[in-house]
Amino acid sequence: MKTERPKIDIEKVRQGDPDAFRDFFAFLYPKLKALACRFVDEETAEDLTQDVFTSYWERKHLIQADNIYSFLFKWLQNNCMNWLRHQTVVEAYEEQMRLAEARKTYWDRQLNTNDLPRRLIDEDLLETIELAVKKLPPKRAEAFRLCYYRNMSHKEVAAMMKISPRTVEGHIHAALTFLRSKLRHILTTLYMFYNIF
Repeated sequence: MKTERPKIDIEKVRQGDPDAFRDFFAFLYPKLKALACRFVDEETAEDLTQDVFTSYWERKHLIQADNIYSFLFKWLQNNCMNWLRHQTVVEAYEEQMRLAEARKTYWDRQLNTNDLPRRLIDEDLLETIELAVKKLPPKRAEAFRLCYYRNMSHKEVAAMMKISPRTVEGHIHAALTFLRSKLRHILTTLYMFYNIF
């Protein structure tokens, strides 16, 4: 059986009649809340629905809608969508914060290790250096990576590359000379960590 819509004088609502608005609210609130619950949780639906009525009451003199019921339903639907978009941004921010906290915790732990200098070089710094290293001749780049990325001695690098330690020293010296000219500000930081100059 279809529920008969009560006679609500919208003009009186616009004029600020509290009784008319009370009837208006009592009739529409459950329907609007049910709509909001299709998009968001019940608690949020209640808040958003009340916000629509509050906003309508504050702007009732300015709103000239042919069908006020459809107008409010559309208004609430838009509010729900805006709330969901905002939540997406908030959740993304919170996820970034969780990742940042996890990184901070990781680095805090690493700062207590004996390998402090190497731990302090972050991914951005290594990526910048690697872009320059890729411009080196292949053997020279390999020697540099083994020495500074993997912390191998010249003797160990020589054994792995099947070349003499003196050749390794030559590769490293030439690599550093090249990198000094390309990444002087970066290598100043590296000096603090590796004492390579």
